[in-house]
Amino acid sequence: MGAVVAALVVGALFVAIPRLQPSTGTLLVIGAGRSATSLPTTTIELHGSAGWTALGQVSGEVPAAPAQRELLALPVAVGAYDGVRLGAEEASLPVVVTAGQVEPILLGIDSGKLIAGAAYAGNDQVNLGLGELSGRFVPMPAFNLKDQHGNAFDSQTTAGKDLVIAAFHTTCHETCPLYTALFFQLQKQLPPGVLLAEVTTDPATDTPAALGEYGRLVGAGWTFATGSPDALAAFWKPFGVELASGDSHVSTLALVDRHGYVRLVYRGVPDVGNDIQPAMVTTLSVLQSLLTITGPEQVTKNPGGQAPSFTLQSTEGRRVSLADLKGQPLVINFWASYCPPCRAEMPMLQRRVGASSGVRLVLVNEGDTAQRARDFLSATGIQQAALLDSDLKVGRAYGVLPLPTTVFVRADGTIAGRQIGELDERVLASWLSTLTTQ
Repeated sequence: MGAVVAALVVGALFVAIPRLQPSTGTLLVIGAGRSATSLPTTTIELHGSAGWTALGQVSGEVPAAPAQRELLALPVAVGAYDGVRLGAEEASLPVVVTAGQVEPILLGIDSGKLIAGAAYAGNDQVNLGLGELSGRFVPMPAFNLKDQHGNAFDSQTTAGKDLVIAAFHTTCHETCPLYTALFFQLQKQLPPGVLLAEVTTDPATDTPAALGEYGRLVGAGWTFATGSPDALAAFWKPFGVELASGDSHVSTLALVDRHGYVRLVYRGVPDVGNDIQPAMVTTLSVLQSLLTITGPEQVTKNPGGQAPSFTLQSTEGRRVSLADLKGQPLVINFWASYCPPCRAEMPMLQRRVGASSGVRLVLVNEGDTAQRARDFLSATGIQQAALLDSDLKVGRAYGVLPLPTTVFVRADGTIAGRQIGELDERVLASWLSTLTTQ
């Protein structure tokens, strides 16, 4: 009888032991660079509730994205983690390990170090990261400014945050207050990890102290930034904004994703009218764009409705109307020369749409002069004329706020959907298939 009891106890222990062991998933760490690079012997660590845990040491060659190299693959306890460290460089990174599943992490590496902001977790973010590192998106140049408290506002301190940036200065009394009203609406409903910042175009007037006083007067809870004339000129150069004072500056708002890439550019004045409430129209559009860049790439579908008619002059001097294009599916791309993502996506658009039988690419320039549009097309290698929407009326008719925006039109003239922001090649391929099979 004693032997039977002992056998039962031992059997129970064998059954219980696996249950007492923590459940694990597999963490797959891969590396890629903007160009081929190498990694000296370096420790990779993961941060969780118990602090930093070493995952292992890695070294060797790292390929240029979209190629990648597996650095580590190991079991990790199920749970939520919030940071990764490569040697001395660390990055905030939400990582969720699920039992029995593989969770990929991509580390962007340059000269043996982690690129600021270039840490991605999850399949969608890893795919996004490979696209960003391979040059599919336009990186925001490194910048070095100060906020209203005199603290650093630069590429390092903003890494890991999605940025909404507006051009302004404290002596502007026409358009800048409208952006301030828009920011008041945005701060009430921002997704996590988004930073609002108004960056001055008037460094002579807008010192950190002046910005701090301005923020207190208007009751703003977001960042105001300034710097030397050279630093601010370099900051605004990618967006075509020049330093200015008074009410003469170019009204611009841009979205930069948490990895440091320019995703959308707005030009013009937010439509807030005399009452703050109408700003919700613009606010919701910005928030929709934020959700696009803070999560997996999405297409905003807006089926139904006839594409608004238009007649515009082309960069070649011809007048072209929508009626001239009837009977064939259209990909209408709205762009401008000051928009970095527009420059990045246009060659792919011409290549893929041009190879798709029966679909026509229509390029609509928003607000540039004919010469500037021609110069842009020539510099980008685009062998196609663009239509000039000089007064932006056609863009407004199509609901275009950020650039780039692409509208997909069926052969019967109805709108199939639209994409806000730079197009992913796979998303475009899906839309071309949809347009040619309807």
